[in-house]
Amino acid sequence: CSITVFPCNSSTDEILSSNPDGILLSNGPGDPRDLTGIIPVAAELATCKKPVLGICLGHQLLALALGMEIYKLKFGHHGGNHPVKDMVTGKCCITSQNHNYAVSPDKVPGGINLTHINVNDKTVEGFRHDSLPVLSIQYHPEAAPGPEDSAYIFDDFVNMMKGARDDA
Repeated sequence: CSITVFPCNSSTDEILSSNPDGILLSNGPGDPRDLTGIIPVAAELATCKKPVLGICLGHQLLALALGMEIYKLKFGHHGGNHPVKDMVTGKCCITSQNHNYAVSPDKVPGGINLTHINVNDKTVEGFRHDSLPVLSIQYHPEAAPGPEDSAYIFDDFVNMMKGARDDA
């Protein structure tokens, strides 16, 4: 993949003008609810028909953009040994995490399927949209050195981009 990095204050038009095959909303610090200028952009990107992958803060921003809620964890998830169950395959992988906020499972709009759950505290670790090419995970699949159990997420995203290119 060739990667173009945009500043967090980029508009939807600026991002889409590069005609990307896919869009990655990356990890970062802070309370996603404070990033009020980014949430509408995330909503527009999620509905632009381009494959979108959210990781950590990007996951939380996508959740907010799609009508879900965020809450602050009592202690947060930090470190490289968090078990996450993939609800699609039934497999459990060890993940690296570093966040203080989580997506609430209480307000999941229609069309969104929860795909990953934290084995320890049952927090939402991932979701996928039924009709939009949107995939989102809370943990860090790129964590190296660290667990590589969840690197398959990138394969899924690349396949989504290939499929979208083939459909165009």
